[in-house]
Amino acid sequence: MCGIFAIAAKENIIDDLFLGTFYLQHRGQQYCGISTWGGDGVRIRTHRGMVRETFSKDLVGLEGTMGIGHTSLKDRQPIKLDSKMGEFTVAFEGNIVNAKEIMDDLKKQGHSFYSDADIEIIGKLIAQGDDFIDGIKRMAAKIRGAYALVLLSRGKIYAARDKHGFRPMIIGQRADGAVAITSESCSFVNLGFSILRDVKPGEILEVEDSTVKTVEILQSNLVQYCTFEWVYTASVASTIDGMSVDIARRNLGAALSKRYPVNADVVCAVPNSGIGHAIGYAQQSKIPFDHVFVKYDYASRSYTQPTQAERDREAKVKLIPIPAKIKDRRVVICDDSIVRGTQMKNDLMVKLRKNGVREVHVRVACPPLKAPCLYGVATRSKKELAANEKTVEQIRGYIGADGLGYATIEDLGQAIGKPLDQLCLSCWTDVYKV
Repeated sequence: MCGIFAIAAKENIIDDLFLGTFYLQHRGQQYCGISTWGGDGVRIRTHRGMVRETFSKDLVGLEGTMGIGHTSLKDRQPIKLDSKMGEFTVAFEGNIVNAKEIMDDLKKQGHSFYSDADIEIIGKLIAQGDDFIDGIKRMAAKIRGAYALVLLSRGKIYAARDKHGFRPMIIGQRADGAVAITSESCSFVNLGFSILRDVKPGEILEVEDSTVKTVEILQSNLVQYCTFEWVYTASVASTIDGMSVDIARRNLGAALSKRYPVNADVVCAVPNSGIGHAIGYAQQSKIPFDHVFVKYDYASRSYTQPTQAERDREAKVKLIPIPAKIKDRRVVICDDSIVRGTQMKNDLMVKLRKNGVREVHVRVACPPLKAPCLYGVATRSKKELAANEKTVEQIRGYIGADGLGYATIEDLGQAIGKPLDQLCLSCWTDVYKV
């Protein structure tokens, strides 16, 4: 998980680039970066930390008519390279499965590396092309995995999505002629953009003078949209590959209500990503929705933290219970997923029991997670996944719930409105098609 935002316009784009990148903060909170072009070269600045805190007073000198931005959980992006095509900056989200193999091969060719980051591999592969389009095609032919990338050179932006469509990518257009290409559409309304369309799997785009042109579509007979985008990753204000994230989550909540009805006094959520699922459950079941937990506004997402210690710490501090809504009540609590089960067991359930809850029924908006993700940053080993070694009943006992129910793969397909063969289901099936 990372976020990318690119924009081109006839006027100075720095404010829009800053805000567009800021609206992707939920996709990465460790690092952020901005690169622009304004006629006198490609400029770049990166920071450790959040976009708003680090860039609010550090935009002077980055004025330009086109630029790219990035939020990351893992490394500083964009990166800047000089090549036979000239200097360029590049940023991406995704994961290269065969990164070590490619890096070893490049080292044998005489290349040296500053880091082991995937983005450095991508940049060096692109730089071997006859031009940037050829370089992107060569890069795509060598890597196994997922990517959505943006590249800024002198007067042009290039954007590309892997041929299987794992990572989301969407194009927006504004009345003044400005165009934006980004991971999600959540920034579009506030920045005045309308959704033009999604970038097609395998599509390579060239942006010049605020005009978007398709220059190539790499062919594949297999589309694999990341299902977890709708379940957890994306902002509820976004539309991913034609489907509203908020509506998909409400559909999943309704499916859980139909599949696992229960007598309860209140439906609540593990905020924030569980809220849409809980509202859907409440609307379908006619059990009132209420906030039993609130997420502290200044806490980050726990699932996406880079280490388990950081994940546990963030999970512990981010959720605050409301005791008056818990005591003597039968509660249905909706969550996007259960990974290890430690947050539910050691934090949420402890807080509920301590405050006198009568019953706790957990409803999870995706099937049991049985395998690590190979196509994004937030990977896990099998041994860390509760469902890899435990049955649903054993997980229920482990977390201390009175009831536990998971959505099915069929529920996912129906809620998102896409055929199952177009969805990446590897997390739940342990089958990797790419």
